[in-house]
Amino acid sequence: MPSSAESPRPHVPAEAVTAIAALAENAVAEHRTSGVTWAIIGGYAHDQAILAHGAAGHRELADGRPAPGSSPMDRATVSRIASMTKSFTAATILALRDEGRLSLDDPISAHVPEAEGAFELADDDREPTLRRLLTMDAGLITDNPWGDRQEAMTREEFAAVLRSGLGHVHRPGDGFEYSNTGYALLGRVIDEVTGSDYATEIRRRFLDPLGLTATGWSAGEIDTGRLATGHRLADRTDATRFEAVPLDSPGVYGAMAGLFSSVDDVATWGRFLAAADAEGSASRGAGPLATASRREMQQLHRHQALAPLPAGQDGVSPGFDRVRGYGFGLVIEHFPDLGEVISHSGGYPGYGSFMVWHRDSGVGVVALANSKYAPATPLSMQALRILQREAPELLARRAPEPAPHTLEAASAALDWLRTDEDALADAWFADNMDLDVPRAERRRRLEKALAATGLDTSALEALRVEDAQVLSRARLRWTVPARSGAGSAGSASGSGAAAGGAGSAGSTATAPSALQVEMLMDPRREGLVQSLDTIAR
Repeated sequence: MPSSAESPRPHVPAEAVTAIAALAENAVAEHRTSGVTWAIIGGYAHDQAILAHGAAGHRELADGRPAPGSSPMDRATVSRIASMTKSFTAATILALRDEGRLSLDDPISAHVPEAEGAFELADDDREPTLRRLLTMDAGLITDNPWGDRQEAMTREEFAAVLRSGLGHVHRPGDGFEYSNTGYALLGRVIDEVTGSDYATEIRRRFLDPLGLTATGWSAGEIDTGRLATGHRLADRTDATRFEAVPLDSPGVYGAMAGLFSSVDDVATWGRFLAAADAEGSASRGAGPLATASRREMQQLHRHQALAPLPAGQDGVSPGFDRVRGYGFGLVIEHFPDLGEVISHSGGYPGYGSFMVWHRDSGVGVVALANSKYAPATPLSMQALRILQREAPELLARRAPEPAPHTLEAASAALDWLRTDEDALADAWFADNMDLDVPRAERRRRLEKALAATGLDTSALEALRVEDAQVLSRARLRWTVPARSGAGSAGSASGSGAAAGGAGSAGSTATAPSALQVEMLMDPRREGLVQSLDTIAR
């Protein structure tokens, strides 16, 4: 199969582009997809929406070979993005909420009358709200295979489905269960509230204002000359397994998976959503959706339970590889290596897609493929980790910024540790401080921690406010390495008490390696120091 990878833009090493291109080429060579186009999405520090791009395979296969007139997959290719559509539907619901035209806590039948009585409810259950549909915890049955075939369903047919009743797997609010039907209902809410239809409303609010010219709902809205044909996977293992599937017509279920798009348009959409987390985002203008609402989309509103990792030799699982949950039309995950990432996949008859971005940096990946349930998700996540390995500065974790008042308090707190001046404590200690640990005892704890680490008060002279590790706007930490050969197993445990009263119980195997000083402000805007701990670690 022909394949290509464009030259990388600045900031992406050639080694990373080569490795990511190989992932796509291997997926085609191993007949896991008929074709794929991918892009690296620029983050907050980049002016470019796309930093690098590549593609592999063809837009259409017939009997295992490129179909007559078919072109190789490329950057201009339009493909179905499937359930990534949910992010557009969710954004539209939030925009209507922001305008006061609905509340997320409205029951669904308040806007879609035919939904009244559609849900199986216990006597003390309430009808699912728009919020529960947005977050996938309305209790509806997971319906990927069935829902994927309902796109063309009309409003009248959908009303009949609702009148016949919907099943459930748990009570509303009791857990995560992915539901396409829930987002079809949200599409109907958009229809009823606006007096139009969800497709027109999404185009008016987002596609046109953001310049997503390659994005649309049907052959009449997209450039079919750039369209990648979808393929089903037959029961063969070579390239003949890819069989073209016809396009469906948009209907009620299009609100959950109906959009077609390109990597450039998806990158623009992802950057628009991600920009809500960029520094100074509030001053940059909200665009077609308020900054706060975009942040709201990207918060974990419903946890999704994952299977634990395999048990070790002791028969106990070490835990979970990540925390995962659903926001509003987006998936939120926290990985030990990557930190927090925001994403959504799309799987549909003939297509597979994925978009993901790293919350701290805004750098992301999009992959669009033209075979059913293509490996767009693992390809994109592997690409993100390649970037982390080859260009760690691209995915750098963003440290929190301390509040100016916190820095002012820190200067006073460090001066008190050095001088023991009551005037400093009187001015900057919150009322709980002396009640929790009297000042004389606080000094004794400091002396023990210094002794355990082989340090003396001169170590405090070197502490500077600007050298603190920022844990939050209100919490700072300083670390001073212990003097070589300092302390002992016994002294480590004896001096490890924090100002809040948490001491070590029993001895430790090794001497402390550092003195830690940690300060936390109280919750008032112009707050005072509520804890100042000196600990031998």
